[in-house]
Amino acid sequence: MSDLEEVSVLEGACLALVENGATHGYEIAQHFDLSTKLGAIYSVSRPVVYRTLDGLVKKKYLSSADSTGARGQLKMILKLTKAGDQIRRDWLNRPVQHIREIRTELLVKLLLRHESGLAPQRFLTQQRSVLQVVLTGLLQDREDSAVAVWRREQARAVVRFLDELLGQGHDTVLDADSSDRLQLSARNQLRATVIQVKHGGVLSSVKLAVSAGQKMTATITQEATHQLMLAPGDEVLALCKATDVLVAIQPH
Repeated sequence: MSDLEEVSVLEGACLALVENGATHGYEIAQHFDLSTKLGAIYSVSRPVVYRTLDGLVKKKYLSSADSTGARGQLKMILKLTKAGDQIRRDWLNRPVQHIREIRTELLVKLLLRHESGLAPQRFLTQQRSVLQVVLTGLLQDREDSAVAVWRREQARAVVRFLDELLGQGHDTVLDADSSDRLQLSARNQLRATVIQVKHGGVLSSVKLAVSAGQKMTATITQEATHQLMLAPGDEVLALCKATDVLVAIQPH
């Protein structure tokens, strides 16, 4: 097992906080208070933080030196070692491996990366890629049990959350009431399920499953995919203009 695999969320966060200028145990522990941005995501008691810092010193990821506080009390100044700095970098740049880790570990990393001045786009793209197989599998599962529906909705939320961060926002196109009253001139309407959404610079490729063994691809603007919040597993209506429908036959 590598050092990276042994680093917990709390250990990684402590290393990042030291790099960002927090040098004393009490100061570091304050960051995990419920009243702080970090604490709102991941709250930890002071004794647990202190034990974690002691463990990081024993692992030689942090070095400590005696210091005297303003009231004459003994304080320890903490600094990253070379090994600790590498572990910090690896941890901050490593996408989470499970959907359940989005709520805590990923949010902690995104916050600490922001405070460290690290750009988010490449990291988020890697995160999306790491979870793609799992997310696609959950969204394609059509079981109607409560557990399956819950997991499918979680997957949809994760897809839209990551795409929101990557795409910088969605706009609401139509509310539920108005969409029911729409009348369309297009007569070629195919009900389909989104299989994959792949973004390019301006356009996005949306792969659809129309029926068993039948697939089609729609090329629409990336802005439109964000507005519609398209994600694998979504039920959609594919509209085709009659003048753009090509017909082919097998020669006799």
